[in-house]
Amino acid sequence: MLKILPKLFPLLAVLIFALSSTASAMPEIFPLDQVKSGMRGKAYTVVDNSGKIEQFDVSIVGLTDDGKGSKRMIMAEASGEVIRRTGGILQGMSGSPVYIDGKLVGALAATLKEMSPYTFFITPIENMIELWNLPDPKDEVNHFKKDEPPAKETSDDTNSGEKPADSVAKDVADVPENGEQPKVEPDETQQLGALYLSGFDSAGAEFLRRELQPFGLKALDAPVSSAQRGVQLDATLEPGSALGVAIVYGDFSLGSTGTVTAVDGKKILAFGHPFTHAGNVNYFMTDASVIGSVSGVNGNGMKLAGIGYIIGRINQDREAGVSGILGTFPAVVPITVTVHDTELNKQETFNATIAYNENLVPKLGASIAYTALSKMADSLAESTVDIDFNIKTDAISSGEIARKNMFYNPSDVGQVAVIELMQALNLICSNTAKESNIFGVNVNISFDTQRRTASIVSVTPEKKTVKPGETVNLTVELQPYRKPVEKVVMQYTVPLTARKGILALDVHGGALVPANQTPNPNESCEDKINNLLKAGKNNQLVIDIGSTGEVRSEKELRADIERAKRAQERLKRQGQTVKKVDNRVDTRYIIDNVMRTTLTVEKV
Repeated sequence: MLKILPKLFPLLAVLIFALSSTASAMPEIFPLDQVKSGMRGKAYTVVDNSGKIEQFDVSIVGLTDDGKGSKRMIMAEASGEVIRRTGGILQGMSGSPVYIDGKLVGALAATLKEMSPYTFFITPIENMIELWNLPDPKDEVNHFKKDEPPAKETSDDTNSGEKPADSVAKDVADVPENGEQPKVEPDETQQLGALYLSGFDSAGAEFLRRELQPFGLKALDAPVSSAQRGVQLDATLEPGSALGVAIVYGDFSLGSTGTVTAVDGKKILAFGHPFTHAGNVNYFMTDASVIGSVSGVNGNGMKLAGIGYIIGRINQDREAGVSGILGTFPAVVPITVTVHDTELNKQETFNATIAYNENLVPKLGASIAYTALSKMADSLAESTVDIDFNIKTDAISSGEIARKNMFYNPSDVGQVAVIELMQALNLICSNTAKESNIFGVNVNISFDTQRRTASIVSVTPEKKTVKPGETVNLTVELQPYRKPVEKVVMQYTVPLTARKGILALDVHGGALVPANQTPNPNESCEDKINNLLKAGKNNQLVIDIGSTGEVRSEKELRADIERAKRAQERLKRQGQTVKKVDNRVDTRYIIDNVMRTTLTVEKV
């Protein structure tokens, strides 16, 4: 992750600084054990693009009890002019604060599936307040802390966050008289929140959904998106305000919107239900713009809203809701993807910032790169892709991971082109020795619809008889797809350990023959990264000693070492040295086969 907001800081030149207002204070709480059937109250939320917080009537039905280990919730019914206008409780209203006698009882959180859109459940505020007292170890990675700004004058009409007692309605009808406490099974309710993605095309969205599936996360296409982007310092919120939570921010976004439940100084509570249910988290807190509301069938209505300016950090994501802190910001991973269509000579650059999460960064980084390519290509037809990525990180002593490769696929080449990027990010994020920083990810992709593959048709050594330590030229003939044959000259140095007799050499594409190594459980993160960087590339010709299936004994291996020492001494006496050559050569094609040749090693 990055300890600051690097890719967002270019936006700091155009920051919109909100006028500071008196910090909201936590209102008095209405205890759960005093909540009774038939009580009447008010809830507060935003339902249209006016941004105005409006109220609707609430009637308490009773308390739910799902048994030991479950937290109790309050069942209620909504009514009033606002609810008639929206057609019931909507997604996006989650977190709307509910007051009884001017005291905060909890947050609107869920509805009954396939039933009345006017019946909903309230998460008690006592459960939500606990989020403020939980440990926040992920805050330790956030080194960018904004100093407290000087106090500014406030307007007279600033809302303190506490709803007055005289605002509570006394005329809600149809309140049950028996006071029964219904038992509602968990699968009968639906939380009024969802994970939405924006900026992803259909192929990119499908790719991302597949990557998120192991984490139990489901992402829907955002019904609206906001053009507001940037960082807003000194922002203020009040109970009932629209709020956004995001994991990805920028040209691509992944997040959700809901409602603020309570504010106490810089601390906020919202949603009344989990966002990703990931515990202590490191997410963007944003404001949100409500466009309007759409009624739905069987309670499936939605408040249309988009995430806006970054205003803080969400630090807890629990069963009872989310909590966050205004004016502080999460550790992030900035990613820039530049895609070039070489046939049409078009280029586009995409920027996004990922809130640091070790499990999600590799998946999200690869999904962003894949989507950028998919949007530019606008086709799933066959293509050849050159991908070049650079990751700035302290996980490796050089400070960066740089890798180039070429990929071809008869359909949707992006699916395979981003695999190595995901692998590199995963190696950094899974470092068991320390938590490594990612200071930036830059990806350059160029593509065309040509099939740039080639097969090896012959390998001809310049001489057949060689000595250990000798360098020999090999001429490789390539047959590119629907093009004339091309020749490539490669050099190979015979190992000093080579024994007298036939030496089989395999010439192949860099990625066709995997490294014949047993994974080392004690291998460091840097070693694993270096192994990835040294791995053969699809467009390389590589010379390797051919496998014979022979198992060498320990005695034979010791003899090889002694033979190499004698060869080195002989060459030293003769004033010669072993020429070091690279047994890999880059080509313009993806090599799709293996060809064997042999040399005869003389005894020396």
